[in-house]
Amino acid sequence: MENKLAIIIPFYKKKYFRKTLESLKNQSNRNFSVYIGNDHSPENIDALVTEFLGFFDFKYNKFATNLGGTNLVAQWDRCIALSENEEFLMILGDDDVLEENVVQEFYQCIEHADYPDINVIRFASQLIDEDGDKISEVYENPEVEKAADSFMRVIKGEGRSSLSEHIFSRKAYKKHGFKSFPIAFGSDNVAWLEFPELGNIYSINSAKVLVRISGEHLSSSTDSALALKRKEGIHLFTKYIIENYSTYFTREDKILILKKSYRNLRYFSRDKFKTIQFIFLMFRKVGFSALKIVKENRFN
Repeated sequence: MENKLAIIIPFYKKKYFRKTLESLKNQSNRNFSVYIGNDHSPENIDALVTEFLGFFDFKYNKFATNLGGTNLVAQWDRCIALSENEEFLMILGDDDVLEENVVQEFYQCIEHADYPDINVIRFASQLIDEDGDKISEVYENPEVEKAADSFMRVIKGEGRSSLSEHIFSRKAYKKHGFKSFPIAFGSDNVAWLEFPELGNIYSINSAKVLVRISGEHLSSSTDSALALKRKEGIHLFTKYIIENYSTYFTREDKILILKKSYRNLRYFSRDKFKTIQFIFLMFRKVGFSALKIVKENRFN
């Protein structure tokens, strides 16, 4: 069978990496290639990587400079550039884990679904802690769902979304790329709208990706400067969505997105010009409902 899947791992932290590699070794279908891009980590993983020689096809490259510290999306891009001609790509976190049937279920999906039109596939997901214990429900998704509907489920807290549980087509990546926001917050959310052209996302609920939440995780960090970067990233990616794709959302949905964007703007910035500009944008999109959003967040 032709190999259609490249699993891209932007590596930096070693602590849980063995678990990630073991989950690849344990795949029931090993028809995939792995590309590990070491972001000039101070931790040596040469011996660890060597242990997995022969279990699956992989290419390992240690970059001469660290890029993820300043531009995480650029690090993703140079890791993807290590890959060859596989039609589909997965960016797997260096602390996340695939259940053993993930690759097999991927191939079954593209065999039975409308294959030429598939640009984004997502698996069920579940959160795990530092010890690998499951700390959340299993997040399943509609078998076929419009990208805007999927995004709104996440915004409303009715679902979750991250990078590792998604597979996307190389052609969609080449066309759109990942948009860069501070610490890549929202870069994947925008991709899951743009890669399928605001069309369908296909879901696989019969296999899970286990997403680790730990003190090592960016989204778990309590660093105040990083927290402000997160707020800035949330504001910028939601603003980007409203500016470019508001016609795909209902009025109520636009109000929710704008609330989230404005609230985060007020947290990370007191720049009056930026605030006024954004208020004008809100007026253009939702009219006088913008006043209510401003009043609700006056002191934030």
